[in-house]
Amino acid sequence: MTTKKPSGHSHGFMHKARSVMTKDRVRGVSFLLRKYSPGDKALVIIDPSQHKALPHRRYHGKVGTVQAVGRRTVTLDVKLGNKTKTLITRLDHIKPFGV
Repeated sequence: MTTKKPSGHSHGFMHKARSVMTKDRVRGVSFLLRKYSPGDKALVIIDPSQHKALPHRRYHGKVGTVQAVGRRTVTLDVKLGNKTKTLITRLDHIKPFGV
């Protein structure tokens, strides 16, 4: 008698995201001091130590244009194939493009 293979929405997520969700050093707080303004380019780099407003792993390494800046969040327009997606994320998961 065999066991039914697990399936569903979250099956295999940790396996797929393991390379994205690993860091080997502690991050400083300099990312909180960076100023973003609408029109700036930002790179999406997922920080696994902060789980709030975590973008999907498909956006890791993508460059987006800043549309709006809040107290803790940034709204980005990210090009994904032929579509433009709106991504709302925290300052922990982005850094300025070209830095």
